[in-house]
Amino acid sequence: MSSPDETRPLLEGPKQGITLNEKTAITTIIAVTLGFSFSGIVAWWITSPNSLVGRALATFFTLFGLISDKRVLESCSLLYAFFAYAFTPGISTAGVGLGTAGYNHGDPRHAKLFLTGLPARMTASHQNLLETFPVYALVAALTALLGSRGLSTPAVALYDHAVNLLALHVFCKTIIYIPAYLKDLGKLRSTSHFLGIGALLAVLYQLTFGSY
Repeated sequence: MSSPDETRPLLEGPKQGITLNEKTAITTIIAVTLGFSFSGIVAWWITSPNSLVGRALATFFTLFGLISDKRVLESCSLLYAFFAYAFTPGISTAGVGLGTAGYNHGDPRHAKLFLTGLPARMTASHQNLLETFPVYALVAALTALLGSRGLSTPAVALYDHAVNLLALHVFCKTIIYIPAYLKDLGKLRSTSHFLGIGALLAVLYQLTFGSY
């Protein structure tokens, strides 16, 4: 199987994007930061204890009652880890194989530099989960630590809300984000990413400033 041609540009015929100057670059940084912050507020609001979204997520992650409702956090972690380290690696490998250079087992990562279109999105979707899963794992561990304590009534509500937020993050990043990325649905992909990251920020905010 042929090796990648290093004389070729890394990206051939990229879509023309939005170019920025110094002023619009600063505006973009502020807008993205505010976007994630606003997403955290939205995530916090829609996942409050006993909310419709919270109940729906609990139903999904307990497999409609097959898993104990006390193990939603574990179920979320299992699904997320499966997607990040078992399912999307296959998608990424297939994406490299679909590229013009094909899949070279001796140097599989080099060929990713030459991918465009669907093959590039297939590998990028896997990479994104690898980037976000460690942050989720940290937040989930802090939440589990809170749950292992003797909880007061306010702390129980805070823990339940944190689990709902983590469930929202996992649902957004696995069930919505990956298909949207593969189908090149940019607005849906970005919305799910912002909401998912916002959910993690909301958990950290609650753990830092909440009363328990």
